Amino acid sequence: MPAYDPRGVVLALDGDRWVGMAATSDRRGSGFVFNEMTGVRACHRGRGISVAMKTFGIGFAGICGVSTVRTVHHPANERAIAMNRTLGYVDAVW
Repeated sequence: MPAYDPRGVVLALDGDRWVGMAATSDRRGSGFVFNEMTGVRACHRGRGISVAMKTFGIGFAGICGVSTVRTVHHPANERAIAMNRTLGYVDAVW
């Protein structure tokens, strides 16, 4: 089953200009969806755009009928880690 589902992609716009994108893939066969990436242009950061887009991805889990969302981040990306923890993500044991 392909993991890509366009319903898991959200774009943030400022007028007609893309300023952010998040993609969440459908891994319901494994019991979760996966936040593949979240990115916001530097000039638009600090406005809550990434949190809004990740929240959309959490809603995508409901569309897929699962209650678990997984993601990864670079261990030095303190802002992403803080945002993920605010949203309820916890560190996984690999």
